Amino acid sequence: MTPLTLFLLFVKYSALCFGGGYVLIPLLNADLVGGPPRPLSPEGFSRIISISQVTPGPVFINVATFVGYQQAGVPGSFGATCGAVLLSAPLVILAVKLLRKYESGVVVQGFFRGMRPASFGLILAAAWIFFELSVLGGQVPWHDPAGTAKMNVSFAAAGIFAAALVLLAKTKINLTLLLILAAAAGAFLCR
Repeated sequence: MTPLTLFLLFVKYSALCFGGGYVLIPLLNADLVGGPPRPLSPEGFSRIISISQVTPGPVFINVATFVGYQQAGVPGSFGATCGAVLLSAPLVILAVKLLRKYESGVVVQGFFRGMRPASFGLILAAAWIFFELSVLGGQVPWHDPAGTAKMNVSFAAAGIFAAALVLLAKTKINLTLLLILAAAAGAFLCR
């Protein structure tokens, strides 16, 4: 992908970025992951998402930077990152100004009532994509029309997932500590 293509692709995403970066994961997955002409493998996408989650900054900006760099080096990274912020920054400023003025309006309240479940659905889709990539190995039969994909279930990853879920539900564990523990467990168990 060229830097201009990356710029335009991430401009499109920045216009759709309601609900945060995780809402865009299903869209990024649909546009970037798979065989040609899509540039990323499921494993490559998984790595980019993982790195984006643990590096400082918004996930969407980090994904744009990493995808851009992987596809076209520093110019691609610059193009994708600029595309990611080009529309989102002015839209946030406009939204804040409009919200102050019209936040109690029926149309604005209806907009939010419609966006919340849609954002929640996209976040659940992102969670499912993360599950497919981490526990099922990204090769799942329902994404392969040719029927050649074989699931590579990682029981170690499934155990880490289950342990993290239980710790989150039953304790007040610090999220950073949980990520560090899960990463350490993955380093030893998921080879």
